[in-house]
Amino acid sequence: MPVTDRWRCVAWAVFAALLAFSWQSVTVHANYGGNWTALYCTGALRGVPLSLASERIFQFPGSNGFDGQMYHYIAHDPLFRDSSLTKSVDDPRLRYRRILAPGLAYILAAGRTEWVDPAYYTLILIFLAAGVYWTAACCRTLGYSAAWGLLFVLLPATLVSVDRMVVDVALAALAAGFAYHVHAPSWQLFFILAAAALTRETGFLLLAGYCGALLLERRRKQAALYSLAAVPALVWYVYVQQHTSPEQFRASLAPLSAIWSAVLHPMSYPAGMHWAGLAKICDYLALAGILAAFALALLWNLRRKPDPLSLTVLCFVAMGLILQQTDHWLHVYDYGRVYSPVLLFLGLQSLQRQSYLAGLPMLLMLPRIAMQFGPQILGAIK
Repeated sequence: MPVTDRWRCVAWAVFAALLAFSWQSVTVHANYGGNWTALYCTGALRGVPLSLASERIFQFPGSNGFDGQMYHYIAHDPLFRDSSLTKSVDDPRLRYRRILAPGLAYILAAGRTEWVDPAYYTLILIFLAAGVYWTAACCRTLGYSAAWGLLFVLLPATLVSVDRMVVDVALAALAAGFAYHVHAPSWQLFFILAAAALTRETGFLLLAGYCGALLLERRRKQAALYSLAAVPALVWYVYVQQHTSPEQFRASLAPLSAIWSAVLHPMSYPAGMHWAGLAKICDYLALAGILAAFALALLWNLRRKPDPLSLTVLCFVAMGLILQQTDHWLHVYDYGRVYSPVLLFLGLQSLQRQSYLAGLPMLLMLPRIAMQFGPQILGAIK
């Protein structure tokens, strides 16, 4: 890519990170009294570990909180040295496997407790910027303006991570890097695959898609070489296994069972909640959006010659249709961020095809996400 194009991509990436930081600053000061720990969405029903009492963590009353609070605790104790923090994590064996973002925050903070939170906030913005940069770079290779990279900001994984400090923006960014580097094997691609596996379990699907394509092309030695990218994550999994107890993962392998259950039994909202009816309509629209994305992914990728990107998309879709967990499909804040790589890859394929069909799933999912931001926006306006 020419140097001028690189700088354009960098410029849009920095702009996106500054935009996200500006929004976080506004909502933190307008809605949470300047307490940045509110971004972790810590629930008062769970309480906070005594070892972090000095942080004066913002707690949402009557709530169990959200996943960001768990990664916050892990960032303070990535090596299981503080039992009170480990006990505060709802599923240590699952959460600790997703070590990349919390572990990097700990390293960036040099292990100092008072620096961990600023380091974590910064990393989320760095991953956001990286995702925009790689998406913009992909768009430039397809002949489009680097400004199209800003579409990365609209991915559910990005918006939810900015709002609640979850790690999914990291995997979405690595998926964008994968899309950019996948056609030219390099050490950068190996690093991206290794990092993706350490970010969350779905990161292994990038590795499966790439190595699967190499095997179909009979490039066995290269497939064996890149399969080594899984080693750091597997070694870390063994370490986590030794320090945690097993917990039951409630999931079904009956295709579409949980999705169908979410259609028949949608999320219930408290009596008297404002806009509850609209929220239910938007829930259905969002669910229709991700199913439309799956259908489009199957239509576009089953009929083409297998390549790393198409195989990876199909791996994500297969997981979404077969591995079913009921509560996972009730809210776009859950399934939307997990399957953001599908939306990203479809978007890039849509530009390649000069078709804008891939925008439909995003348009269907954004209203429900916007409703989550609504109270914060109103608070900032007031």
